[in-house]
Amino acid sequence: MEHEKETQQIQKAIEQITDNETPDLQALPEEKPAKPGEKPKEEAAQIHRWFFTFMCMNIPIIGWIYLLYLAFSRKHTDRRSFARAYLFYKLIFLILGVLILGALIYIGLDQLDQLLAYMEML
Repeated sequence: MEHEKETQQIQKAIEQITDNETPDLQALPEEKPAKPGEKPKEEAAQIHRWFFTFMCMNIPIIGWIYLLYLAFSRKHTDRRSFARAYLFYKLIFLILGVLILGALIYIGLDQLDQLLAYMEML
């Protein structure tokens, strides 16, 4: 009897979800709140992981490798989107930097040729 009631409740919830309605399931029991000034263990672990991620991604060459690892890792799903976005960000600025450097070298070589031609005239 109880199984039938649960099954009907689940079916009703599924129908509401498919109709884009909010299901009226019973609220899950809440965890005990942390003591004042105390962080939950999960939050402290997240801070540690994110700190490690930021430290590693700022190491010059190893940071790129670490971000590639996170971007294509199935293990770290919470950081995968961030790593992909940050790699895209770094890639755009790397390309812009190379283009600007190339333009400056091109302009600089032209100026250097003019300077050498002037020195030969003296």
